[in-house]
Amino acid sequence: MTLAPSRTHLVDARSSFLVLAGWYVAVVVAFGLFLSTLSGSVPAGCGEACDSERSRALLFGLYVATPALFLALLVSLAMLAVLVSRTRIRSSAVVGTLSAGLPLVVCGFLAASL
Repeated sequence: MTLAPSRTHLVDARSSFLVLAGWYVAVVVAFGLFLSTLSGSVPAGCGEACDSERSRALLFGLYVATPALFLALLVSLAMLAVLVSRTRIRSSAVVGTLSAGLPLVVCGFLAASL
């Protein structure tokens, strides 16, 4: 009877996924806090066509940031699968942060450039 090879060099995929999810939750919470700092009042003397700063940012989040975050999440999940299976990193925090970091930074740069 042969023994199965030891898998102690592999990182736990579940805890790495939780770290990755934590980064995405942090981004959503930060956007919510940003929205709470914006004014909800419409500029004086403006008609029906004007929106408040908060509603403009909310529409940007809905139509631009949400699809970008979804695409970044797909890329992060693919990176997580590769990092868990092919690297020898033992820290779940490092693997989760590496898999979430690059797509979120690219997403942030693209959103800031608009």
